[in-house]
Amino acid sequence: MMRAIIYSLPEQISETIRLVPEESFGRKKYDKVLICGMGGSGISGEILSALYLELMIISNKDYNIPKFIDSKTLAILVSYSGNTEETLSNFQQLLRRKTDTVVISSNGKLLKKKALRKIRVPGGLPPRGALGYLFTPLPIIIHQVGLTKVDPRKNLISLSKFLVSERDGIEQMAKKMAVKFHDKLPVIYSDSAKFMPVANRWRCQLNENAKVLAHFNVIPEMNHNEIVGLGRPAFLNKYITIVFLNDPGAHPRNKLRRRLLKSLVSSEISAINDVEPRGNDALQHIFWTIMLGDFISYYLAIEQGIDPMPVVRIEQLKKEMSKYK
Repeated sequence: MMRAIIYSLPEQISETIRLVPEESFGRKKYDKVLICGMGGSGISGEILSALYLELMIISNKDYNIPKFIDSKTLAILVSYSGNTEETLSNFQQLLRRKTDTVVISSNGKLLKKKALRKIRVPGGLPPRGALGYLFTPLPIIIHQVGLTKVDPRKNLISLSKFLVSERDGIEQMAKKMAVKFHDKLPVIYSDSAKFMPVANRWRCQLNENAKVLAHFNVIPEMNHNEIVGLGRPAFLNKYITIVFLNDPGAHPRNKLRRRLLKSLVSSEISAINDVEPRGNDALQHIFWTIMLGDFISYYLAIEQGIDPMPVVRIEQLKKEMSKYK
């Protein structure tokens, strides 16, 4: 089932374009966007923020919202289940601050709340498998409120068609790469802020689907700290596989940093892999790389004899949390 879910990403995107109402939000002007969401729901906000670095888009992953959120903020609450307790807590705080809200969900308590707009997406998936449904409304919404000039629907349609043409090749590439992750600790580096959410998505999918610990960081920041610790303790080196997610639009100095970093650590850590995204723009680069990581996490689970669907510890923690009101 998980393979089919990953494979359906392009259809999720094209289907959701039609689900978002076309009417505008009115003439109110917003100066920032707050996107509230956790886990597989919250990653959509991180991606949006990375794609629109010129805008103030805050991705919130906590019970509380920042104090500077006010009536000039558009808040978008993303919870696939509609019952995420941190996101519901955010909603109550936004209500008290008279902040306009948009809800994206498949069901649950959140869809019953009063909001400026509610976008109901198809249910029945694990949240991490609904990225197409949860991300696609976001660029459309920020365009509808006047924060961007170009309607993103054309690019989203192109993205869907591009992923359809690429997904079989992506899947075959993932099968080959997944073998390299077996019994390894994946360390994932992006060479740009734009690709940092992609590296985070890889980590999350490896955690949830393959049930393995993974780590991610970003260049240039890791060049100022983590680079010193990389490779120690030495006994871990044979278990580490480094993956560089190489943003075609990364700053030239970051690309240089990546090449130099590889040469500095290659004598200690031999398992180093480069991922060169395909596509015609940043949106396609990001989702091509996300789809590759999703498929790798699936095939790593299969390689290890693990069912990628259940997330037992998450469910156990939720059950225990429900005992404390």
